[in-house]
Amino acid sequence: MNLRQLQIFTHVANTKSMSETARQLFMTQPAVSQTIAELEEQLEVKLFDRLNKKLILTDVGEVLHTYGKRILELVEEANHTIRDFSNMEQGRLRLGASTTIGIYLLPKIVGEFQKKHASVETSFTIDNTSVIERMVSDNQIDLGLVEGIVRSGDIRVETLFRDELYLICSPNHHWVREGKQTVMPDEVSQEPLIQREVGSGTRGIVENALRQHQVTCRIDHVLNNTEAIKKAVEADIGIAFVSKLAVQEELQSGKLVRIKLTGVTMTRELYVIFHKDKYRSPLFESFLKHLEVYQVER
Repeated sequence: MNLRQLQIFTHVANTKSMSETARQLFMTQPAVSQTIAELEEQLEVKLFDRLNKKLILTDVGEVLHTYGKRILELVEEANHTIRDFSNMEQGRLRLGASTTIGIYLLPKIVGEFQKKHASVETSFTIDNTSVIERMVSDNQIDLGLVEGIVRSGDIRVETLFRDELYLICSPNHHWVREGKQTVMPDEVSQEPLIQREVGSGTRGIVENALRQHQVTCRIDHVLNNTEAIKKAVEADIGIAFVSKLAVQEELQSGKLVRIKLTGVTMTRELYVIFHKDKYRSPLFESFLKHLEVYQVER
């Protein structure tokens, strides 16, 4: 089995069509069919079932497909790594981040990095932690920054820094008018609380922390967007817990006010994740070093 055979097999497995594979690879359909037949003969297995003119991977075909994708990804990675060695400034870095980091932190990190490496091609994806985890596993991105739990054993997880959730209210809220800078946990239960949607990591942290202090939340509004939550709090519709990353500007401008909660600190770890088999090229290492400096600055 050679690399060309593996490439053709993987294309057929993806497209489930000899003719479409031939079109994409600029080959003839008989040449594609002959390659698959030769591969099956060499391996002494059947890779596809042909049912009702449809190609369906056999169990052993599924196994080869899994290995094939990883091998071809490694070949592509090797090509990029070699180019990085020749000139690090011409490299490519594919990043991903979960929502809070992606909106409020990653653009600044990337902007600062590009000031030092202006010619580096940098792209990033923002989605929830599970999607970023999958993209790292599938080698669709090189590195991720996430705030949720990562479950894959193939992914290396390193702590970036600790984030804190702030209790915020409007400057027109009665706590502010009364001159309060700190409240007791049970006072939260008397206020309309604006929460994230069920399943949100932020909501889980808030509910667990308040539960430990026997506080039952009065949830008046559920919003799945931090910006919307901030606007609602600013309009004095309710109070909310949000990441400190998300409210720095509003706290400085006075649009929002942070109220401390006596005896309660809500924190969570933010992580850097990458595949445990990922080759750490000079460009990759440079970005990790950049994150370390940024972490100290935080």
